[in-house]
Amino acid sequence: MSMKVERSSLDQVKERFSSNKKKMEEKKKDYDLEQRLVDLKEEEERQREYRKDKVNERKRKASQMEEDPQMMAMMGFSGFGSSSKR
Repeated sequence: MSMKVERSSLDQVKERFSSNKKKMEEKKKDYDLEQRLVDLKEEEERQREYRKDKVNERKRKASQMEEDPQMMAMMGFSGFGSSSKR
């Protein structure tokens, strides 16, 4: 197995540059600013809803714990009492 690399000719390099240039032009055509802005707004809205749901879930869990003081006392969450009277 040979480790030699075939050298490219000037014509091959020019052809490669032109094909890459065509690909870049096609990408620019596909780039639609308005559609992209709409997509970003939708993504931001989904993120806001997700965060809002997380906060509501935490609040709901906290309120459930507060509603059952007997269970909390039984588990040892009765308070921050200490023997120190400072």
